[in-house]
Amino acid sequence: MQKRALSLALGILLFTGATIPGVGLSQEVEPVIAEMGGSYLQGKVMVVNTETRLMTLKDADGVYHVLHVPPEVSRIDQIKIGDKVTITEISSALIGLTPADAGTPIAMDTTVEVDRDSGSKPSGTMTETLTVTGEIVGVNKAAGTVTVKGPNQTRTFDVDDPALLESVKVGDGVVAKFRNVIIGEVQSGWKRKPGPPTP
Repeated sequence: MQKRALSLALGILLFTGATIPGVGLSQEVEPVIAEMGGSYLQGKVMVVNTETRLMTLKDADGVYHVLHVPPEVSRIDQIKIGDKVTITEISSALIGLTPADAGTPIAMDTTVEVDRDSGSKPSGTMTETLTVTGEIVGVNKAAGTVTVKGPNQTRTFDVDDPALLESVKVGDGVVAKFRNVIIGEVQSGWKRKPGPPTP
């Protein structure tokens, strides 16, 4: 089930292009799958370029990471070499079906929300949400496939478990909602532990 739903959602993403504002999840959505993952990075700023918005961090293992600082992050000029940066990223995907009579539009919408913390260094949370909706236009139980119309293209996907097709019918809507939350914190440069100077 998970493989089918994710391949379906990723397939929808591959053939979307136009952004149509105002797409929401006001209609009833029957969840098919929810996925969640995350990552964590902490390091010392080695290079920061305010023009290209590229920043290089060195983590505790000595590995370098080059990051693009999104334009939503203000005060990039306050990030200095030697500052400590902590970034936590949490990604989730919810893929579901809506009934044929729900009137689900075929569209794509992206929203970005920024919640800035106060302080001299940039810190806060950025949440990007991508909602993609499509319509099931064909179900072939014998072949084990489902055909979905997205904003720019219609594609057919294999379904690993044909039993899943029993609850899917032409006209049903497909809703894929992807959310990426990035929590970032910048602290002033790491201070050397007290003691004699290193040679």
